Amino acid sequence: MSNKTIAEFLEHHKQFSHFRPASREEAGLFYSEPDQALDEALGTVGHLRMDFGSGGKEFFHTWWPHNEDQFNTGEFKDDLQEVVDALRADGPLKDLTAMSAYCHRNGGAITQDGRSYGYIAETKHYRYCLRCTPSPGDYQGYLYCYDLRQQQMSHQNKPIGRVTFASGEQMEYLDGETYLAAIREELPYMATTGFRCETLTDDPAIRKAVDDILLDCAGEANPRRECSYGLTEKGMKALRDAADPSLPHSYSWFVITDCNTQEEQFHRNLTLSDAIRIYSSSDRPEKRIGVTKDGIATVDLVHTQDGEQRLFEDYQKMNSFQNDPEILAAVDCLRQELEPPNQGMNMGGM
Repeated sequence: MSNKTIAEFLEHHKQFSHFRPASREEAGLFYSEPDQALDEALGTVGHLRMDFGSGGKEFFHTWWPHNEDQFNTGEFKDDLQEVVDALRADGPLKDLTAMSAYCHRNGGAITQDGRSYGYIAETKHYRYCLRCTPSPGDYQGYLYCYDLRQQQMSHQNKPIGRVTFASGEQMEYLDGETYLAAIREELPYMATTGFRCETLTDDPAIRKAVDDILLDCAGEANPRRECSYGLTEKGMKALRDAADPSLPHSYSWFVITDCNTQEEQFHRNLTLSDAIRIYSSSDRPEKRIGVTKDGIATVDLVHTQDGEQRLFEDYQKMNSFQNDPEILAAVDCLRQELEPPNQGMNMGGM
């Protein structure tokens, strides 16, 4: 299809909601969810990692599937292509300069240091969450894609909430409105009936509504917005934990060859020694080695293209990797194993 501007895309797709800046409370939607059950409940199709190259004008991207790629249908691929085309035409994915200008013009900072911005939009069946980091040397874009129908299905035939009484009576509710009505009706008599409620769903709207009722009964207002009840709060904690040197961590190495082409091959879940072996034995003109830490934080470390091999320094800028002795030791190992005789690897960011 020909490229459309965002305005043209919105006009053509009436179901496409406004591409809006995210709030800080929604930051979890812009990172990988390490809890597989929650990732499936979110209907996460996958995420696209992007950068504009060393000159800020190119567009490199890698697709990372979630949920065993089961939601990555032809319909989704077409939808994603149109969204990316629109954002490439006159939006934040045009180039690094355009992204920087877009972020400073529209706001939407989702990190405390103000380096990353988030934007959310929905088509008829999908939600897109674009994380922008308009800084040279970083991966400038992450686009997380969610199937809204899968989210709805994950809530069907599952209890929304449970109420119990001192008598031992217990009731479970499959419908949100019925559950909320029961709380409103029974809450005033809880001192005599022993009424208790337990919200079982992760639906932000239901969880907020329950808190609204409980706090209102106590004469207080709920200070939290619905977006702060997102399903990915555990993901944000996992990202913080990945940067904590006092905690144990896991490392999964990978090798990608012919990135962003039809010949692309992705070797996952490797040890460092296996990754070095596969990388060294590959005769492909473009190849890279990277690592995923704790199933949530990912960085590329070595890249070869057209005979030039570089050691990326991105790990030095990322909280999850910069002070990690395991990563520092791996970098030294990569230098020793891959450095040609009498010739060092070039250093640099993406």
